[in-house]
Amino acid sequence: MDSLKSLMDKKAYDLVLKLTENSHDAISLFYRLSALLAVGQSEEALKLILTRRLILQQKLALLIKFHIEILCLLRRFDEAYRELDYYKELPYESQEVEEILRAMPSYIRKEEKASFGQRHLDEDELKKMLLSDNDEDVLAALDSIKSLPLDGYLLIILKIMRSHPRQIIRTFALLLLVDKKYDKEVDFLYVSNIMKVVPSSLNDPFIIPDIGGLDKVSFALQSEYHDPSIAQNALHILSSYILYIYPKQIDFSLDEILIIFGTLAKKLLLTETNDLESLCFSKGLDYLKVRKSIQEIEEDLKNF
Repeated sequence: MDSLKSLMDKKAYDLVLKLTENSHDAISLFYRLSALLAVGQSEEALKLILTRRLILQQKLALLIKFHIEILCLLRRFDEAYRELDYYKELPYESQEVEEILRAMPSYIRKEEKASFGQRHLDEDELKKMLLSDNDEDVLAALDSIKSLPLDGYLLIILKIMRSHPRQIIRTFALLLLVDKKYDKEVDFLYVSNIMKVVPSSLNDPFIIPDIGGLDKVSFALQSEYHDPSIAQNALHILSSYILYIYPKQIDFSLDEILIIFGTLAKKLLLTETNDLESLCFSKGLDYLKVRKSIQEIEEDLKNF
């Protein structure tokens, strides 16, 4: 039951990227930028800025900061100075923008000097993070390993899948093996039971049987509720639940998804939900079954 902000706080970067694939508003695009940077896709982040710059310029101070910092991260310091000149020529009436523009030249110089001493986390550091009691360290390490060979980390990843106390972290460890197309049977602690799975044979968690991808669900939610806040929060809650039950798949119809997760979104937004019974009746759904599903999902996601 999460907003993009809380998903970022939980380091659920892949989920943020999935949810913002087709976003066209500045806020969602900035979250997408943050998630791209968090998973090491700096070039993709830069490409996003260049293709959506007019939208992102709605929050000019934030855009300048992101753009210059990404270019410095990529050690493209001459380009950073050129882009800064571009931003200085734009019309603006903001003290915040003025302060960012003044601060950026010294920032670029400092990063240019520091770039010679930068290094990546080594294998021992990543292993230590994977074994940490800090959930954020574990998630960050799992993200870092995506671009690396699995061999040195496999035993620890298998251990996380079998015994980590949090379901969502066990799921992210499994998804790492799915992404790597690992083709051997492994143990996965699903809630309280060990199940045997072969990661390479598992389905994409965000493809819903008989419905399709989340883009179709997103469109249906927007058509149903005509309220971007309800539709967006419903999609976030649905995505969290899909990850929570993975590798099992959701088995609701599209109408059930619209009513169940729309109602959960309205509850999250403190919006009136007394229309649940009438909504179920209008779509030919079993009201008691839907209400029970809502209660069960709420309880499950307390452990997300």
